[in-house]
Amino acid sequence: MEKYHKTDIYPVEKENERDENYEATNPQIASEITRYNYHTLDRKCPYTKFINKRIDELNLPTKPRKDAVLMASFVIGSDGEFFKGLTPKEQSAFFTDCTRYFADKYGEENMISAIVHVDETTPHMHLNLMPIKNGRLCCKDLFNRTELTKLQTDFHEAVGKRWGLERGKEGSSAKHLSTAEFKAEKIVLNACNEAESITESAQAELKQINKAVEKAETHFDDTVKQIHNAKAERDKIVAERDSEADYSQALEQAKNGEIAHSKSGMKAQIVALTVENKSLSEENAILLKDNDYLFESYKKEKRTHKNYDKALSAISLFRTQEPEAFARVFFRATSILQPLIPADEQPASLPRNRLQEIEDEIRKEQEQNTYEAKKNSSDKGGK
Repeated sequence: MEKYHKTDIYPVEKENERDENYEATNPQIASEITRYNYHTLDRKCPYTKFINKRIDELNLPTKPRKDAVLMASFVIGSDGEFFKGLTPKEQSAFFTDCTRYFADKYGEENMISAIVHVDETTPHMHLNLMPIKNGRLCCKDLFNRTELTKLQTDFHEAVGKRWGLERGKEGSSAKHLSTAEFKAEKIVLNACNEAESITESAQAELKQINKAVEKAETHFDDTVKQIHNAKAERDKIVAERDSEADYSQALEQAKNGEIAHSKSGMKAQIVALTVENKSLSEENAILLKDNDYLFESYKKEKRTHKNYDKALSAISLFRTQEPEAFARVFFRATSILQPLIPADEQPASLPRNRLQEIEDEIRKEQEQNTYEAKKNSSDKGGK
């Protein structure tokens, strides 16, 4: 429940009574289905105008103070699992029961508006009323801590039980979120989902890098084999050539610096050296070409490994700096991320009970998404 003064009322009305042209700052609002929002109590009158008219009817001895609370607002709903089990007609009946309870308790004449929002993650109702008791404004008397606790109990007895809902733990120290805090939490959750999407993209890129590394390693091994084969072939040719006695002798003499004195000996040496030089030049050209290719392959492989290391570093940084977000990603893509985490470590530096909570939340979200997808498909088919 939130309390509003006179200057706060119009922004609340604008957000509650929005249409398809409403410029939402909350990314959880799906403007394309805003037209399906509906009233369980519709005054067809601006909030401030209704309030001023009601104050005139009270005939108060003095005008309300500038800081007087003129409107109390409640956000009424339940978790996604509850609404999964209800048809749209049953959901409307639930919110109608809630509206009737507040009208009976605080006076229908003091009810300003009750509108159900179905264009956000979970259906919920914004119910606004004037805090009037015994013909005067008295928010402190109606909605102090004691009265709000009693309201929660009475509401559960009158409405909650009938719909199979459990009352929140009485006296719990859990922090109740304001409307703004609730919407902020949803925005943060959406940001986490976007971070998860980015991580999945990084995982896909990492797979491509791994494939590129494997391909480069295979190509490198093939190139080394080709070089070995080329050297073996060269050695074979040299061995066959050396088997020819005259040629071998002339070549050996020339290599040793023994210059032949006869014309035939000199000719044999020249021929042998010429052939040897040509062969060595061809082999050298092949080796130079192979060396250039190997060097380019090495540089490409080095760049690939560098990208691979960067990706692993990014994942490690994400895991240590944003353990909550990483844990959510982990439970959505466990088979991908598990090999990147040491076997004796948890997915993230969080207590085991928190990890279990996150895993349960992810499972519920996935079930919710499956339900919404089926529901949207069914709605489209019905049209």
